[in-house]
Amino acid sequence: METVVQAGLNVDIVSDLIANHLNVRYGALILQSLLHDFFIYFVLLQVPKNSVATMAGLLPTTRGFAGNILLGDVIVAVDNKPIKNQAELNRILNEYSVGDKVILYIQRSSENLEVPIVLEEKSA
Repeated sequence: METVVQAGLNVDIVSDLIANHLNVRYGALILQSLLHDFFIYFVLLQVPKNSVATMAGLLPTTRGFAGNILLGDVIVAVDNKPIKNQAELNRILNEYSVGDKVILYIQRSSENLEVPIVLEEKSA
């Protein structure tokens, strides 16, 4: 049986429920660390140090010194294809192959950035 290789960014993306709780209503929020809330407890893994996402400078969501949540980059489009949530990001990335170059449209605080990135093999 042949192994299917999927292209990806190898970053963790917050669930839609949590994104809405954090007032991210559009896009896919990049995550890192362990976040805790009165009602929600979830583990978010770090963006791997050697991933293309890290090399491209994508910023994950983290906790500040006072325990506050510092929102990371939000992927709002891939090659001008709008991203509304995590599922849509996965669906769009499945249209590409490992090694394809794409432009990520990122919202970072009040800035809108275009980040070129070469997709790598998606981790299991």
